[in-house]
This record gives sequence, C-alpha cells and structure tokens, in this order.
Amino acid sequence: MALTADEIIELLGGTSTVAEALGQATSTVSGWKSRPGGIPAPHWAALVKLAAAQGCKKVTLEALAELAAARRPFAEARA
Repeated sequence: MALTADEIIELLGGTSTVAEALGQATSTVSGWKSRPGGIPAPHWAALVKLAAAQGCKKVTLEALAELAAARRPFAEARA
C-alpha cells in the first residue's frame, strides 16, 4: 500500500520541519495532507534529498509516484 502524504510528511519530521526545509509556509505543507493530488511533483526531489539526509529510506521517488498514481481527481474526492 502506498504511503499517504500525511505519512510522508510525518516520516520527515512533520509539517514544520518539511515546510522549513522546502522554504514553504506551514499552511501550504499542511494542505498537502488533504489535497487530492497529494504532494506537488516539483517538491519531490527536495523531499527525497531531505529523506536521505535524515536516513529515511521509505521516502523515495517511487513512493511519491505511487502516491500520485493513487490520487483521485479533485471533483471525485469532494463527492
């Protein structure tokens, strides 16, 4: 089963840690947890780099791609 955006963010230290590492507002990163599209692709490389620096082997490009593949269209998610 694919990791959720929430699980990925928590594995990397939580919303504040990820936001600071990516130069994003905490509200932006928090929003990814409930966003149907999950974590935006432009941030994947930075997340994988952060995971490697922390020794977190679960957060990979493959894990992020699985999350994206499992996402539902926004209209469907709101139904």
